[in-house]
Amino acid sequence: MQGQNEVESLYREYSGDVYRYLLYMCRNPHVAEDLCQSTFLKVISGIRGFRGSCPVKTWIFTIARHEYFHWLRANPATEELREDWKEMAHGGADVAEQYEKREQAARVFSYINALEEPHRSLMTLRLVNELSFREIGTVLQRTENWARVTFMRDKCRLIRYLEEAENGRPGKEC
Repeated sequence: MQGQNEVESLYREYSGDVYRYLLYMCRNPHVAEDLCQSTFLKVISGIRGFRGSCPVKTWIFTIARHEYFHWLRANPATEELREDWKEMAHGGADVAEQYEKREQAARVFSYINALEEPHRSLMTLRLVNELSFREIGTVLQRTENWARVTFMRDKCRLIRYLEEAENGRPGKEC
């Protein structure tokens, strides 16, 4: 994977996912673009040292996560994530259905925004970027089992939160 064509193909294949992950984490499209570019500059400079001990996607997301935390130390989060960055409208859906989907997405984003690290990264990597638990464990420098168990607990809490928001009363235990 040391040729220019391979790096270009990695960029084409993963830059969209990395950008979305960084956008979700930093909540600013311009910063996410800068961080994505910085990530791939590090990929280019480090590709010769890539040992293949994990999937290349996991390696790239680990670099992106480190770039985000480096940026975060210099720029603490101040802006709430808006749910409209991700298109919720699907062709053919009526207005009421679109509104309900947006409301549901807003509640999910609100919940995830309130999580502390590494729970926010875990939920983002699984729900937005659809990484496997093994990949998430590698990115977060935890075990696959930790990622799986923690995600299930956080997912259960999310479901209770959504039920409470919808019904106005506490959701049932998972």
